[in-house]
Amino acid sequence: MDSLLVAFFTALLAGGPGALIALLVLIIGFLVWERKKLTDTINKKDEKIEKIIDDYYKGNLTLTEALNGLKTVLIEIKSKLT
Repeated sequence: MDSLLVAFFTALLAGGPGALIALLVLIIGFLVWERKKLTDTINKKDEKIEKIIDDYYKGNLTLTEALNGLKTVLIEIKSKLT
């Protein structure tokens, strides 16, 4: 990797068409690296969002079950009082 960078920089310093090609290769390499980093960040955020949605859904199910249980208990109490 280091020898590759040294070769690019020597081509840049030498000038001419080789310098332009070396510069374009470096720019393309940098853009590919940034795109990969951005894709990884987006994937991590998507996973976090999916986890939040799953937790919200599970919480709503638990709350619904608790309210239904409470409703059942209240109906039983009401039937015993009358």
